[in-house]
Amino acid sequence: MKNTILTVFVGFIAFIILQSFDTNSLKKVDGTEPGYTGSPGDSLKNCTVCHGGNAVNIGGWITSDIPESGYVPGTKYRITATNTSQSHNRFGFSVSPQNITGTMLGTLVVTDTTRTKLNGGGKYITYRPAGVPNDDKAIWEFDWIAPSDTVNEVVFYGAFNSNQDGHKGGDLTRLSNLKVFKQGFTGLADFNKGLNLSVYPNPCSDYLEVSMQIMAANDAKISLYRLNGQLVTTLFNGPANAGSFQSRFDVSQVEAGLYLVQTETGNKQAWQKVLLVR
Repeated sequence: MKNTILTVFVGFIAFIILQSFDTNSLKKVDGTEPGYTGSPGDSLKNCTVCHGGNAVNIGGWITSDIPESGYVPGTKYRITATNTSQSHNRFGFSVSPQNITGTMLGTLVVTDTTRTKLNGGGKYITYRPAGVPNDDKAIWEFDWIAPSDTVNEVVFYGAFNSNQDGHKGGDLTRLSNLKVFKQGFTGLADFNKGLNLSVYPNPCSDYLEVSMQIMAANDAKISLYRLNGQLVTTLFNGPANAGSFQSRFDVSQVEAGLYLVQTETGNKQAWQKVLLVR
């Protein structure tokens, strides 16, 4: 009897040990935990907390059908999140519409209950098991109801992870965001996270001069966006040395209107409104 009990006990311990090394049993296939979008309100936490590696900022992975004129309070819009990674077949994401302090703005609405779900009290939308397996790309769609008239700007923060067959080691984590504004709102708040961004002249017509302070050599990206978050053009995308960065860009072919100049380098971002006149 004692031998039988000992055998069962040893077998149980062996099972636990083997499970601890079974990477397949540790796959997270039913969404991320709340609070991992890479937003300032989430303390910049993202998929790398669990998956390791480094997160890279990328534009255009969160898009919407919000018109160029901006969103109308109380109106429902379609939001699309896209994760692209060649040779990967498992994908995940988490997106949340927030302000700079992390307060949720508007209402997220699940439109595909088989592939997406809400968590964190409805503050975040993330994947479900059916939304994980794809080849090279995964696309998720959901709706968002714009907040009340007192809210003028919203940022959709998103963290995306992809890998091959659920095995860690080849994971890729990307961060993307979409900044949108209320229709008719022109008092856009600039956001400057340690880059000392300056855009001159403002208003401008033919050219735009962008300067910023870069703390350490890194890749830098300067983009021009419409108020609905649509990318108009990438002004610069390449390596930049530490110190003062300054460059002039031709914007003579861009139609008149109010735009955002967004700069990214390392884990720092900044944006500033600019008015193009003709």
